[in-house]
Amino acid sequence: MSDDGAGSPPRSPSGKAETDASTLEHHPALLSRLVVEHTPMAMVVLDVQGRVLWANPGFFALLGMKEGDLVGKPLTDIMRMVSWLPVPYESNSELATQQWQRIWLASEGIESSRMVLMSDMTPEPAPAGVARMLAFVELRAGQSGEFPPFADPQTGLASQWVFEDRLHHAIERADRHDQRLATLLIRLDRADDIRQAYGEAVMQTLLPQISRRLTGTLRGEDSITYLGDDRWGVLIEHPVTPENLQAAALRCLEAMEAPFQLGRPPLLLTLSIGIAMHPDDGNTPEELMGNADHALGQARPASHTFFDRELKRMLSKRMALRHSLQEALLSPDRHFDVVYQPQVDLESGCCVGVEALVRWRHPKQGVLQPDAFLPMVAEMAQMVRLDRWVIEQVMAQHQRWQSAEAPLAGLRISVNLDASLLEQTVFDDRPLDRFLRQMSGELSWLSLEIDGQVLSKQADVHSLLLRRLSRMGVRLVVDNLGSAPVDLIRLAVLPVSQGKIGREMVHGLTDSSPFARQAFSALSQCLKALQLESIVVGVETVEQLTAAREKGLDQVQGNLLGTPMAASELATWLEDLPGRQVLSES
Repeated sequence: MSDDGAGSPPRSPSGKAETDASTLEHHPALLSRLVVEHTPMAMVVLDVQGRVLWANPGFFALLGMKEGDLVGKPLTDIMRMVSWLPVPYESNSELATQQWQRIWLASEGIESSRMVLMSDMTPEPAPAGVARMLAFVELRAGQSGEFPPFADPQTGLASQWVFEDRLHHAIERADRHDQRLATLLIRLDRADDIRQAYGEAVMQTLLPQISRRLTGTLRGEDSITYLGDDRWGVLIEHPVTPENLQAAALRCLEAMEAPFQLGRPPLLLTLSIGIAMHPDDGNTPEELMGNADHALGQARPASHTFFDRELKRMLSKRMALRHSLQEALLSPDRHFDVVYQPQVDLESGCCVGVEALVRWRHPKQGVLQPDAFLPMVAEMAQMVRLDRWVIEQVMAQHQRWQSAEAPLAGLRISVNLDASLLEQTVFDDRPLDRFLRQMSGELSWLSLEIDGQVLSKQADVHSLLLRRLSRMGVRLVVDNLGSAPVDLIRLAVLPVSQGKIGREMVHGLTDSSPFARQAFSALSQCLKALQLESIVVGVETVEQLTAAREKGLDQVQGNLLGTPMAASELATWLEDLPGRQVLSES
């Protein structure tokens, strides 16, 4: 650090400032400078961007670098360190007034990494422009190895150095692939009480056992390390969602339920867990571990907490919803309804069909739309159960309309079908076509809507079943066109007869964006070229209806033309329409 000119202390011919008593008395700043420059500690000052503002000679010597190689550069570009292991104060009483940490230190200027002590000594309040002031102390000979260990000798887990390296690389991968990852910080509850009651020897026996239980609950690709101070760190990579992080945390908590047999009586232990996610809760290892530590501080014994507290509340609501949904799926007749939404032919203006849609009568939230629960049904791998129930309800309703010789019996009914129902054995070891044939002899009134992306990917696997369904009179509809890339040419070789343009594309009917309009037009023209009927769902305005006519679409569906109705309401609605005429002819 250079002098500020005026009032500079006199210097000796050797270039060193005179340090007699009178000089120091009149230049207290010089005294402070001498202390800092000759202290056995290495010191560095960083700005808010983490760049080096100043360092004392001890820091240059620690890294084996010169002043010009350091000042103005980010510290993380110069050195790497692992700094999550607190030093036990009882073994470092002379340093107990500072928050010292053991860290492994590596830089280009030193031949091998080494263990040092580090402390954040930033004054309060910090001077303008100063974010951190760090101090380092080298350990005496014999207190640290020449290179970081790959395994923790106490627990046998990966060492902190390995864990930190994995976390750095995991963050880089997550950023490249736009993915999430998470860190869990796990703490043994009542550790001090256990030490007092049973002694340090028992604790040293417990730590490896706890580590083995935690390792057994995690996936093979997850990383875990012992951080000291009765804490563990866990790295979980893709796929990462709040739900599977909560599941991982609950498995870790459940791993402690069996007592630890260290004599009589056996020990019952619990853990607390703090969770932080990248990039939401931090972009660096230090930020993630720090925020996981903050979350851990908020966690009660035998519980887990996210750094984002709203996530825990959201997950609690989802867990309650999931529990209610499980009960509903066991007794679908009591909890679900099938409603029907009209589909209108644009050339004739008549109602030519309906789509069967499912609704859940939630005991507290009322009637829920499919978007509110179908994704969860899929997560629970219960789409087969629900879709089978819907098909059975639709077939029973159609038989009632036929028996009553109701006009509704002449309408085509479309049913959404999850691709898992195309597997050969999902209907009590029967394929779908045999199940449908046994339910109803004549099926020309039935249309099955299957997601276009899934259908194009599985075309080769299920082509024979699809052809058998087509020969039975069942119409196959490619659903959700426009929501994801679809191989239309591949679909064209399948016996499909209609393409359904999803809600995501409806804005392309009237959108001011030329790209949106062109994308919609291109999709509708592709359907015409492949000689597939077209239907668009989600038509809510007169402008959208007019645009659909202008683009030559065959059919439309939406609340503008008719909202989803129960079977009895649909019958009344249709009776009020002479000749089933919904629209005046174009």
